[in-house]
Amino acid sequence: MHTIDSLFQQARSLHRSGDLDAAIACYRQVVEGDPTHFRALNNLGDCLDQRGHHAEAEQSFRAACAAAPGEARPHYNLARQLQRSGDTGAAEVSYRRALELDNTLFDAYLNLARLLEDSDRRGEARALLEVAAALDDKAGLPHLLRGHSFYGQGRTRDALAAYERALELAPDGPTHFHVGKALETLTQYDAACAAFSRSLEFEPGSKAARQALARTLASAGRHDEAIAALRAWLAAEPAEPLAAHMLASLGAAPTPARASDDYVAQTFDSFADSFDSTLTRLQYRAPQLVAEALGAAVGTPGGSLDIVDAGCGTGLCGPLLKPYARRLTGVDLSAGMLAQAQRRAAYDSVARAELCTYLQENPAACDAVVSADTLCYFGALEDAFAAAQRALRPHGLLVFTVERAADAGPDYVIGAHGRYAHRSVYVQRALQGQDFTVLAAGHCILRLEGGVPVDGLIVSARRG
Repeated sequence: MHTIDSLFQQARSLHRSGDLDAAIACYRQVVEGDPTHFRALNNLGDCLDQRGHHAEAEQSFRAACAAAPGEARPHYNLARQLQRSGDTGAAEVSYRRALELDNTLFDAYLNLARLLEDSDRRGEARALLEVAAALDDKAGLPHLLRGHSFYGQGRTRDALAAYERALELAPDGPTHFHVGKALETLTQYDAACAAFSRSLEFEPGSKAARQALARTLASAGRHDEAIAALRAWLAAEPAEPLAAHMLASLGAAPTPARASDDYVAQTFDSFADSFDSTLTRLQYRAPQLVAEALGAAVGTPGGSLDIVDAGCGTGLCGPLLKPYARRLTGVDLSAGMLAQAQRRAAYDSVARAELCTYLQENPAACDAVVSADTLCYFGALEDAFAAAQRALRPHGLLVFTVERAADAGPDYVIGAHGRYAHRSVYVQRALQGQDFTVLAAGHCILRLEGGVPVDGLIVSARRG
Protein backbone atom coordinates (compact mmCIF):
# COMPACT_ATOMS: atom_id res chain seq x y z
CA MET A 1 0.00 0.00 0.00
CA HIS A 2 1.34 3.41 -0.99
CA THR A 3 2.19 5.90 1.71
CA ILE A 4 1.50 9.61 1.22
CA ASP A 5 5.22 10.20 0.75
CA SER A 6 5.64 7.46 -1.84
CA LEU A 7 2.57 8.70 -3.75
CA PHE A 8 4.02 12.21 -3.74
CA GLN A 9 7.37 10.97 -5.07
CA GLN A 10 5.54 8.99 -7.78
CA ALA A 11 3.55 12.08 -8.75
CA ARG A 12 6.74 14.19 -8.94
CA SER A 13 8.37 11.59 -11.17
CA LEU A 14 5.35 11.62 -13.53
CA HIS A 15 5.34 15.40 -13.43
CA ARG A 16 9.02 15.62 -14.39
CA SER A 17 8.57 13.09 -17.22
CA GLY A 18 5.79 15.25 -18.72
CA ASP A 19 2.94 12.78 -18.08
CA LEU A 20 0.71 15.53 -16.71
CA ASP A 21 -2.61 13.66 -16.62
CA ALA A 22 -1.11 10.80 -14.61
CA ALA A 23 0.69 13.30 -12.36
CA ILE A 24 -2.57 15.18 -11.74
CA ALA A 25 -4.32 11.95 -10.75
CA CYS A 26 -1.48 11.02 -8.42
CA TYR A 27 -1.26 14.45 -6.80
CA ARG A 28 -5.02 14.31 -6.21
CA GLN A 29 -4.55 11.03 -4.34
CA VAL A 30 -1.93 12.70 -2.14
CA VAL A 31 -4.27 15.60 -1.39
CA GLU A 32 -7.16 13.24 -0.62
CA GLY A 33 -4.92 11.57 1.94
CA ASP A 34 -3.49 14.82 3.29
CA PRO A 35 -5.47 17.97 2.38
CA THR A 36 -2.70 20.13 3.94
CA HIS A 37 0.15 18.74 1.81
CA PHE A 38 1.15 22.12 0.36
CA ARG A 39 3.79 20.74 -2.00
CA ALA A 40 1.28 18.39 -3.61
CA LEU A 41 -1.28 21.22 -3.84
CA ASN A 42 1.30 23.56 -5.36
CA ASN A 43 2.53 20.97 -7.87
CA LEU A 44 -1.03 19.98 -8.72
CA GLY A 45 -1.73 23.61 -9.53
CA ASP A 46 1.34 23.70 -11.76
CA CYS A 47 0.19 20.62 -13.70
CA LEU A 48 -3.35 21.98 -14.05
CA ASP A 49 -1.93 25.27 -15.28
CA GLN A 50 0.15 23.50 -17.93
CA ARG A 51 -2.93 21.59 -19.08
CA GLY A 52 -4.86 24.86 -19.44
CA HIS A 53 -7.18 24.29 -16.46
CA HIS A 54 -6.51 27.73 -15.04
CA ALA A 55 -9.48 28.08 -12.70
CA GLU A 56 -8.70 24.72 -11.04
CA ALA A 57 -5.03 25.70 -10.86
CA GLU A 58 -5.94 28.89 -9.03
CA GLN A 59 -8.00 26.90 -6.52
CA SER A 60 -5.10 24.54 -5.93
CA PHE A 61 -2.62 27.36 -5.38
CA ARG A 62 -5.04 29.04 -2.96
CA ALA A 63 -5.27 25.80 -1.01
CA ALA A 64 -1.46 25.55 -0.96
CA CYS A 65 -1.22 29.11 0.39
CA ALA A 66 -3.77 28.32 3.10
CA ALA A 67 -1.94 25.10 4.03
CA ALA A 68 1.46 26.79 4.24
CA PRO A 69 1.03 30.57 4.51
CA GLY A 70 4.75 31.02 5.21
CA GLU A 71 5.90 29.41 1.94
CA ALA A 72 6.70 31.84 -0.89
CA ARG A 73 6.30 29.65 -3.96
CA PRO A 74 2.51 29.03 -3.71
CA HIS A 75 1.92 32.79 -3.29
CA TYR A 76 4.01 33.43 -6.41
CA ASN A 77 2.14 30.80 -8.42
CA LEU A 78 -1.22 32.14 -7.26
CA ALA A 79 -0.12 35.63 -8.32
CA ARG A 80 0.65 34.39 -11.84
CA GLN A 81 -2.82 32.89 -12.14
CA LEU A 82 -4.47 36.05 -10.86
CA GLN A 83 -2.43 38.17 -13.28
CA ARG A 84 -3.47 35.94 -16.18
CA SER A 85 -7.15 36.25 -15.21
CA GLY A 86 -6.91 40.06 -15.02
CA ASP A 87 -7.25 40.40 -11.24
CA THR A 88 -4.22 42.66 -11.05
CA GLY A 89 -4.89 44.04 -7.58
CA ALA A 90 -4.99 40.59 -5.98
CA ALA A 91 -2.02 39.50 -8.11
CA GLU A 92 0.07 42.39 -6.80
CA VAL A 93 -0.79 41.46 -3.21
CA SER A 94 0.27 37.85 -3.82
CA TYR A 95 3.52 38.82 -5.56
CA ARG A 96 4.43 41.16 -2.71
CA ARG A 97 3.63 38.47 -0.15
CA ALA A 98 5.86 36.01 -2.02
CA LEU A 99 8.71 38.53 -2.03
CA GLU A 100 8.25 39.25 1.68
CA LEU A 101 8.75 35.55 2.31
CA ASP A 102 11.62 35.11 -0.16
CA ASN A 103 13.33 38.22 -1.50
CA THR A 104 15.40 36.17 -3.96
CA LEU A 105 12.48 35.14 -6.21
CA PHE A 106 13.84 36.51 -9.49
CA ASP A 107 10.73 35.77 -11.57
CA ALA A 108 8.46 37.42 -9.00
CA TYR A 109 10.32 40.71 -9.45
CA LEU A 110 10.00 40.44 -13.23
CA ASN A 111 6.30 39.57 -13.28
CA LEU A 112 5.37 42.17 -10.68
CA ALA A 113 7.32 44.74 -12.70
CA ARG A 114 5.34 43.80 -15.82
CA LEU A 115 2.09 44.17 -13.88
CA LEU A 116 3.10 47.61 -12.59
CA GLU A 117 4.28 48.68 -16.03
CA ASP A 118 0.87 47.78 -17.48
CA SER A 119 -0.69 49.95 -14.76
CA ASP A 120 1.50 52.94 -15.73
CA ARG A 121 3.49 52.64 -12.51
CA ARG A 122 6.72 52.70 -14.44
CA GLY A 123 8.97 54.08 -11.74
CA GLU A 124 7.99 51.28 -9.32
CA ALA A 125 8.42 48.73 -12.10
CA ARG A 126 11.93 49.89 -12.95
CA ALA A 127 12.94 49.80 -9.27
CA LEU A 128 11.94 46.13 -9.13
CA LEU A 129 13.87 45.42 -12.32
CA GLU A 130 16.97 47.00 -10.78
CA VAL A 131 16.64 44.58 -7.85
CA ALA A 132 16.23 41.64 -10.25
CA ALA A 133 19.32 42.75 -12.21
CA ALA A 134 21.32 42.86 -8.97
CA LEU A 135 20.11 39.36 -8.02
CA ASP A 136 21.43 37.90 -11.27
CA ASP A 137 24.09 40.09 -12.82
CA LYS A 138 24.33 37.73 -15.81
CA ALA A 139 20.64 38.00 -16.74
CA GLY A 140 19.70 40.19 -19.67
CA LEU A 141 15.93 40.09 -19.20
CA PRO A 142 15.64 42.78 -16.49
CA HIS A 143 17.59 45.17 -18.71
CA LEU A 144 15.42 44.28 -21.70
CA LEU A 145 12.29 45.04 -19.68
CA ARG A 146 13.82 48.30 -18.44
CA GLY A 147 14.39 49.18 -22.09
CA HIS A 148 10.73 48.51 -22.90
CA SER A 149 9.69 50.78 -20.03
CA PHE A 150 11.93 53.63 -21.16
CA TYR A 151 10.90 53.18 -24.79
CA GLY A 152 7.21 53.36 -23.88
CA GLN A 153 7.86 56.69 -22.16
CA GLY A 154 9.67 58.12 -25.14
CA ARG A 155 13.04 57.97 -23.35
CA THR A 156 14.65 56.38 -26.36
CA ARG A 157 18.31 56.96 -25.48
CA ASP A 158 17.79 55.42 -22.04
CA ALA A 159 15.96 52.54 -23.73
CA LEU A 160 18.86 52.01 -26.14
CA ALA A 161 21.37 51.90 -23.27
CA ALA A 162 19.24 49.30 -21.46
CA TYR A 163 18.80 47.21 -24.61
CA GLU A 164 22.52 47.31 -25.33
CA ARG A 165 23.25 46.14 -21.77
CA ALA A 166 20.79 43.28 -22.25
CA LEU A 167 22.52 42.43 -25.52
CA GLU A 168 25.92 42.25 -23.80
CA LEU A 169 24.56 39.78 -21.27
CA ALA A 170 22.29 37.67 -23.47
CA PRO A 171 22.64 38.24 -27.22
CA ASP A 172 19.63 36.97 -29.13
CA GLY A 173 17.37 37.91 -32.03
CA PRO A 174 14.66 39.79 -30.11
CA THR A 175 17.18 41.94 -28.24
CA HIS A 176 18.98 42.88 -31.46
CA PHE A 177 15.54 43.75 -32.85
CA HIS A 178 14.77 46.11 -29.98
CA VAL A 179 18.18 47.75 -30.30
CA GLY A 180 17.26 48.30 -33.96
CA LYS A 181 13.90 49.83 -33.06
CA ALA A 182 15.52 52.31 -30.68
CA LEU A 183 18.15 53.23 -33.26
CA GLU A 184 15.45 53.66 -35.92
CA THR A 185 13.49 55.96 -33.61
CA LEU A 186 16.66 58.00 -33.13
CA THR A 187 16.95 58.13 -36.97
CA GLN A 188 20.27 56.27 -36.85
CA TYR A 189 19.13 54.25 -39.84
CA ASP A 190 22.36 52.56 -40.91
CA ALA A 191 23.02 51.33 -37.37
CA ALA A 192 19.38 50.18 -37.14
CA CYS A 193 19.78 48.23 -40.39
CA ALA A 194 22.82 46.47 -38.92
CA ALA A 195 20.87 45.57 -35.77
CA PHE A 196 17.90 44.20 -37.72
CA SER A 197 20.30 42.19 -39.92
CA ARG A 198 21.85 40.67 -36.78
CA SER A 199 18.37 39.87 -35.50
CA LEU A 200 17.69 37.97 -38.71
CA GLU A 201 20.91 36.00 -38.30
CA PHE A 202 19.49 34.68 -35.04
CA GLU A 203 15.91 34.31 -36.33
CA PRO A 204 15.87 34.07 -40.16
CA GLY A 205 12.09 33.64 -40.23
CA SER A 206 11.22 36.74 -38.20
CA LYS A 207 8.63 38.76 -40.13
CA ALA A 208 9.04 41.71 -37.78
CA ALA A 209 12.79 41.88 -38.42
CA ARG A 210 12.38 41.42 -42.19
CA GLN A 211 9.82 44.22 -42.30
CA ALA A 212 11.91 46.50 -40.11
CA LEU A 213 15.06 45.90 -42.16
CA ALA A 214 13.31 46.79 -45.43
CA ARG A 215 11.72 49.86 -43.83
CA THR A 216 14.98 51.20 -42.40
CA LEU A 217 16.91 50.49 -45.59
CA ALA A 218 14.37 52.67 -47.38
CA SER A 219 14.61 55.35 -44.67
CA ALA A 220 18.40 55.29 -45.02
CA GLY A 221 18.06 55.98 -48.76
CA ARG A 222 19.26 52.48 -49.60
CA HIS A 223 16.34 51.98 -51.96
CA ASP A 224 17.76 49.15 -54.06
CA GLU A 225 18.79 47.19 -50.97
CA ALA A 226 15.29 47.61 -49.50
CA ILE A 227 13.73 46.24 -52.70
CA ALA A 228 16.22 43.36 -52.77
CA ALA A 229 15.39 42.50 -49.14
CA LEU A 230 11.67 42.44 -49.93
CA ARG A 231 12.16 40.30 -53.02
CA ALA A 232 14.24 37.87 -51.00
CA TRP A 233 11.41 37.74 -48.44
CA LEU A 234 8.87 37.04 -51.18
CA ALA A 235 11.11 34.35 -52.64
CA ALA A 236 11.04 32.62 -49.26
CA GLU A 237 7.32 33.35 -48.61
CA PRO A 238 5.57 34.07 -51.93
CA ALA A 239 2.18 34.77 -50.32
CA GLU A 240 3.49 37.17 -47.65
CA PRO A 241 1.20 40.25 -47.71
CA LEU A 242 3.57 42.51 -45.77
CA ALA A 243 6.36 42.06 -48.30
CA ALA A 244 4.04 42.47 -51.30
CA HIS A 245 2.54 45.68 -49.92
CA MET A 246 5.91 47.17 -49.00
CA LEU A 247 7.29 46.34 -52.45
CA ALA A 248 4.42 48.32 -53.99
CA SER A 249 5.02 51.18 -51.56
CA LEU A 250 8.60 51.44 -52.87
CA GLY A 251 7.38 51.63 -56.45
CA ALA A 252 8.73 48.19 -57.35
CA ALA A 253 5.28 46.68 -57.98
CA PRO A 254 1.93 48.08 -59.17
CA THR A 255 0.08 50.21 -56.60
CA PRO A 256 -2.90 48.26 -55.26
CA ALA A 257 -6.27 50.00 -54.89
CA ARG A 258 -6.08 49.30 -51.15
CA ALA A 259 -4.03 47.39 -48.60
CA SER A 260 -4.99 43.74 -48.36
CA ASP A 261 -6.95 42.48 -45.36
CA ASP A 262 -4.07 40.15 -44.45
CA TYR A 263 -1.60 43.04 -44.50
CA VAL A 264 -3.77 45.18 -42.22
CA ALA A 265 -4.52 42.34 -39.80
CA GLN A 266 -0.88 41.23 -39.53
CA THR A 267 0.42 44.76 -39.17
CA PHE A 268 -1.92 45.68 -36.35
CA ASP A 269 -1.88 42.34 -34.54
CA SER A 270 1.88 42.75 -34.18
CA PHE A 271 1.45 46.36 -33.08
CA ALA A 272 -1.43 45.94 -30.62
CA ASP A 273 0.50 45.79 -27.34
CA SER A 274 2.63 48.86 -28.05
CA PHE A 275 0.10 50.85 -30.11
CA ASP A 276 -1.04 53.32 -27.48
CA SER A 277 2.40 54.13 -26.09
CA THR A 278 3.82 54.52 -29.59
CA LEU A 279 1.08 56.91 -30.67
CA THR A 280 1.44 58.93 -27.48
CA ARG A 281 5.11 59.38 -28.35
CA LEU A 282 4.12 60.45 -31.88
CA GLN A 283 1.61 63.03 -30.56
CA TYR A 284 -1.22 61.27 -32.36
CA ARG A 285 -4.26 63.52 -32.72
CA ALA A 286 -6.75 61.71 -34.99
CA PRO A 287 -9.14 60.56 -32.19
CA GLN A 288 -9.51 64.11 -30.86
CA LEU A 289 -9.93 65.47 -34.38
CA VAL A 290 -12.78 63.12 -35.32
CA ALA A 291 -14.53 63.64 -31.97
CA GLU A 292 -14.34 67.42 -32.39
CA ALA A 293 -15.63 67.17 -35.97
CA LEU A 294 -18.54 65.00 -34.84
CA GLY A 295 -19.32 67.52 -32.12
CA ALA A 296 -19.24 70.38 -34.62
CA ALA A 297 -21.77 68.52 -36.77
CA VAL A 298 -24.24 67.42 -34.07
CA GLY A 299 -23.79 69.91 -31.23
CA THR A 300 -23.91 69.09 -27.55
CA PRO A 301 -23.49 65.35 -26.79
CA GLY A 302 -26.86 63.82 -26.09
CA GLY A 303 -26.17 60.09 -25.99
CA SER A 304 -28.66 59.54 -28.80
CA LEU A 305 -26.61 58.28 -31.76
CA ASP A 306 -25.87 54.77 -32.94
CA ILE A 307 -22.20 55.08 -33.91
CA VAL A 308 -19.81 52.72 -35.69
CA ASP A 309 -16.12 53.29 -35.01
CA ALA A 310 -14.78 51.85 -38.27
CA GLY A 311 -11.22 50.66 -37.74
CA CYS A 312 -11.40 51.23 -34.00
CA GLY A 313 -7.93 49.82 -33.22
CA THR A 314 -7.27 49.79 -29.49
CA GLY A 315 -10.30 52.01 -28.92
CA LEU A 316 -8.65 55.39 -28.51
CA CYS A 317 -11.75 57.03 -30.00
CA GLY A 318 -14.14 55.12 -27.75
CA PRO A 319 -14.14 57.35 -24.63
CA LEU A 320 -14.35 60.47 -26.83
CA LEU A 321 -17.31 59.17 -28.85
CA LYS A 322 -19.20 57.60 -25.94
CA PRO A 323 -20.95 60.83 -24.79
CA TYR A 324 -22.60 61.07 -28.22
CA ALA A 325 -23.60 57.43 -28.41
CA ARG A 326 -26.72 55.51 -27.57
CA ARG A 327 -24.84 52.49 -28.89
CA LEU A 328 -21.16 52.44 -29.85
CA THR A 329 -19.78 49.59 -31.96
CA GLY A 330 -16.09 49.05 -32.68
CA VAL A 331 -15.09 47.27 -35.89
CA ASP A 332 -11.56 46.16 -36.75
CA LEU A 333 -9.72 43.44 -38.68
CA SER A 334 -7.15 42.90 -35.93
CA ALA A 335 -8.11 40.57 -33.11
CA GLY A 336 -5.22 41.94 -31.06
CA MET A 337 -6.48 45.49 -31.42
CA LEU A 338 -10.04 44.52 -30.52
CA ALA A 339 -8.84 42.78 -27.36
CA GLN A 340 -7.28 46.07 -26.28
CA ALA A 341 -10.39 48.04 -27.25
CA GLN A 342 -12.66 45.84 -25.13
CA ARG A 343 -10.62 46.67 -22.04
CA ARG A 344 -11.64 50.32 -22.30
CA ALA A 345 -15.27 49.40 -21.60
CA ALA A 346 -16.41 52.22 -23.92
CA TYR A 347 -17.94 49.98 -26.59
CA ASP A 348 -21.30 48.28 -26.37
CA SER A 349 -20.02 45.68 -28.83
CA VAL A 350 -17.04 44.98 -31.07
CA ALA A 351 -16.83 43.04 -34.33
CA ARG A 352 -13.84 41.54 -36.09
CA ALA A 353 -14.56 42.35 -39.71
CA GLU A 354 -13.36 44.22 -42.76
CA LEU A 355 -15.04 47.60 -42.44
CA CYS A 356 -16.62 47.75 -45.93
CA THR A 357 -18.06 44.27 -45.49
CA TYR A 358 -19.41 45.13 -42.05
CA LEU A 359 -21.05 48.35 -43.25
CA GLN A 360 -22.55 46.69 -46.32
CA GLU A 361 -24.02 43.91 -44.18
CA ASN A 362 -25.66 46.36 -41.74
CA PRO A 363 -27.84 48.66 -43.87
CA ALA A 364 -29.42 51.74 -42.28
CA ALA A 365 -28.09 50.62 -38.91
CA CYS A 366 -26.32 53.72 -37.62
CA ASP A 367 -26.46 57.49 -37.37
CA ALA A 368 -22.70 58.07 -37.67
CA VAL A 369 -19.68 56.25 -39.06
CA VAL A 370 -16.42 57.54 -37.61
CA SER A 371 -13.01 56.47 -38.88
CA ALA A 372 -9.73 57.78 -37.45
CA ASP A 373 -6.65 57.00 -39.54
CA THR A 374 -8.14 53.89 -41.14
CA LEU A 375 -8.89 55.08 -44.66
CA CYS A 376 -5.15 55.68 -45.08
CA TYR A 377 -5.06 51.93 -45.87
CA PHE A 378 -7.36 52.53 -48.83
CA GLY A 379 -6.22 54.09 -52.07
CA ALA A 380 -9.49 54.28 -53.95
CA LEU A 381 -12.14 55.50 -51.50
CA GLU A 382 -15.33 54.93 -53.50
CA ASP A 383 -16.07 51.47 -52.08
CA ALA A 384 -15.61 52.64 -48.50
CA PHE A 385 -17.87 55.65 -49.05
CA ALA A 386 -20.51 53.48 -50.74
CA ALA A 387 -20.45 51.07 -47.78
CA ALA A 388 -20.85 53.96 -45.34
CA GLN A 389 -23.72 55.35 -47.39
CA ARG A 390 -25.51 52.01 -47.13
CA ALA A 391 -24.94 51.66 -43.37
CA LEU A 392 -26.08 55.17 -42.50
CA ARG A 393 -29.65 56.24 -41.94
CA PRO A 394 -30.94 59.27 -43.87
CA HIS A 395 -28.92 62.38 -42.99
CA GLY A 396 -26.38 60.26 -41.12
CA LEU A 397 -22.80 61.47 -40.70
CA LEU A 398 -19.47 60.18 -41.97
CA VAL A 399 -16.44 61.61 -40.14
CA PHE A 400 -12.88 60.54 -40.94
CA THR A 401 -9.24 61.44 -41.38
CA VAL A 402 -6.86 60.68 -44.23
CA GLU A 403 -3.30 61.69 -44.95
CA ARG A 404 -3.08 64.56 -47.40
CA ALA A 405 -1.33 64.26 -50.75
CA ALA A 406 0.00 67.16 -52.80
CA ASP A 407 -2.68 69.05 -54.71
CA ALA A 408 -0.87 68.37 -57.99
CA GLY A 409 -0.51 64.74 -58.97
CA PRO A 410 -2.55 61.52 -58.80
CA ASP A 411 -5.68 61.20 -56.66
CA TYR A 412 -3.82 59.00 -54.19
CA VAL A 413 -0.27 57.80 -53.62
CA ILE A 414 1.24 55.11 -51.42
CA GLY A 415 4.21 56.07 -49.25
CA ALA A 416 7.23 54.05 -48.19
CA HIS A 417 5.53 53.53 -44.79
CA GLY A 418 2.75 51.60 -46.56
CA ARG A 419 -0.06 54.13 -46.04
CA TYR A 420 -1.94 56.07 -48.70
CA ALA A 421 -2.30 59.84 -48.95
CA HIS A 422 -5.17 61.49 -50.86
CA ARG A 423 -5.73 64.75 -52.67
CA SER A 424 -8.41 66.88 -51.02
CA VAL A 425 -10.29 67.42 -54.30
CA TYR A 426 -10.39 63.68 -54.89
CA VAL A 427 -11.80 62.97 -51.42
CA GLN A 428 -14.57 65.52 -51.93
CA ARG A 429 -15.34 64.28 -55.45
CA ALA A 430 -15.56 60.67 -54.26
CA LEU A 431 -17.93 61.68 -51.45
CA GLN A 432 -20.19 63.62 -53.78
CA GLY A 433 -20.25 60.65 -56.13
CA GLN A 434 -21.78 58.56 -53.33
CA ASP A 435 -24.48 61.14 -52.49
CA PHE A 436 -22.71 62.75 -49.53
CA THR A 437 -22.75 66.46 -48.84
CA VAL A 438 -19.39 67.65 -47.56
CA LEU A 439 -19.85 69.68 -44.37
CA ALA A 440 -16.19 70.39 -43.66
CA ALA A 441 -12.82 69.34 -45.07
CA GLY A 442 -9.96 70.97 -43.21
CA HIS A 443 -6.22 70.52 -43.12
CA CYS A 444 -4.72 69.14 -39.90
CA ILE A 445 -1.62 67.55 -38.37
CA LEU A 446 -2.31 63.89 -37.58
CA ARG A 447 0.91 62.98 -35.72
CA LEU A 448 4.69 63.18 -35.98
CA GLU A 449 6.72 60.76 -38.03
CA GLY A 450 10.49 60.86 -37.70
CA GLY A 451 9.94 64.15 -35.88
CA VAL A 452 8.15 65.61 -38.92
CA PRO A 453 4.43 66.58 -38.81
CA VAL A 454 2.17 64.36 -40.96
CA ASP A 455 -0.24 66.50 -42.97
CA GLY A 456 -3.82 65.26 -43.00
CA LEU A 457 -7.44 66.04 -43.77
CA ILE A 458 -10.30 65.93 -41.28
CA VAL A 459 -13.57 65.51 -43.15
CA SER A 460 -17.23 65.39 -42.16
CA ALA A 461 -20.04 64.66 -44.60
CA ARG A 462 -23.78 64.07 -44.42
CA ARG A 463 -25.63 61.30 -46.22
CA GLY A 464 -28.32 62.44 -48.62
